[in-house]
Amino acid sequence: MAGISLNGAYNHFIQDYVSKDVTHADTHRKEELRDVYKSIAKLNKNSPLYLLTDDDKSRNDAIDIKERARQLQGNIIGLNNQEDKSSLDHSSGFTTDEEKVTASYIGKNPEEDVGNIGFDISVSSLASAQVNTGRFLPKDSTGLTADNYAFDVRINKQEFEFQFSIYQNDRNIDIQDKIAKLVNKANIGLTADIIEDNQGRSALTISSTRTGLKAGEASQFEVFESSSGLQTGSVSYLGLDQISAPASNAHFALNGEEKASVSNRFTVGGKFELQLKSTTTEDETISVGVKKDNEALKEHIASLIKNYNDFVTDASGEKNPKFKSDKLKSEIVGIAKQHMTNMEDTGIRLEGNGTLSIDDELLTQAISGAESNESLAPVKKFAGALLDKAKDISVDPMKYVDRPVVNYKNPDNKDFNSPYITSEYSGMMFNNYC
Repeated sequence: MAGISLNGAYNHFIQDYVSKDVTHADTHRKEELRDVYKSIAKLNKNSPLYLLTDDDKSRNDAIDIKERARQLQGNIIGLNNQEDKSSLDHSSGFTTDEEKVTASYIGKNPEEDVGNIGFDISVSSLASAQVNTGRFLPKDSTGLTADNYAFDVRINKQEFEFQFSIYQNDRNIDIQDKIAKLVNKANIGLTADIIEDNQGRSALTISSTRTGLKAGEASQFEVFESSSGLQTGSVSYLGLDQISAPASNAHFALNGEEKASVSNRFTVGGKFELQLKSTTTEDETISVGVKKDNEALKEHIASLIKNYNDFVTDASGEKNPKFKSDKLKSEIVGIAKQHMTNMEDTGIRLEGNGTLSIDDELLTQAISGAESNESLAPVKKFAGALLDKAKDISVDPMKYVDRPVVNYKNPDNKDFNSPYITSEYSGMMFNNYC
């Protein structure tokens, strides 16, 4: 029994066939993974025994097919974030003053919500972060002696110690720069910067990355002298503990009811995500609602057609004689032909080479018409069928590569699931097999 060359296998897989990006199709819920397993088990239950030739080109073609199908599946799913992954129900949140408040629709029932939900909002104050501004000191002089220093920071109920050294020739600006780099590199939810005035002086500012104050909090962070035994005095000299702008919460009213938030970005009722940008004037209210997004819908359909065309074009390319490119292409084009009659009213046409084209004017009319849901139903069915086919190809890409049948299963014997047989084509990691 020949051994497997692990180095060659992994190098082959990593260099050439690692996924170029992560798509929505790569993130599965438990029930989705269970469906994939059931598909594999069902496929193998009655599958005959095939002879897989020891041919790199055939395996490479199979991996290419699987990767293109995965990308097609991910692109269709990624066109929107609705519950129904092939849905064409595009909606968007809107406000009557985008300069002060923006809204994104995050609900799952756009057909029911468009024009039926909404509220008024007024904003009295925005959430802000805590800012500590140190003392302005002459940049080219210093009042700290050369030594090893330390100070502590308390944030989110945790304490962190920062240690640094001051050398004989270090100036105030050098010391401030050292501390700024220490704070920024620590990545504990604080950022530090150096500011200068017009008198040749500089100061160190430390700001929190989050806004607002949670219940029971008096401040977001505290800076104080260390008790580690190293030299102290840097906090008082540099003024690191001086709060110049305390953190505050956002205060607003929804339909007249007062609310507060630690952030300027928050969700309302599981339907909207709001971003507060500015306060409103006295007695001013901004309306928030949901509308049908025709432009997003148009882009969705154009992307769907492009993804289909790209897949058909790739399948039409020159391949190894053992690769059944005609079978792959005919199956994909067959899906388009099956739905074409009902899609022509939307401006979608099937070309002689199997690709699809779009009449922009007809598509715009179909989208904006009063019966747009009915007009676009065939496109939605086409997207669903294409998605199902992409999943089917991903489960068994080797059916498009020449693989002679060695033995059929005996129909009189009880069949058992053999989920591990799929390892010979589902991963396609190894160049050689035992």
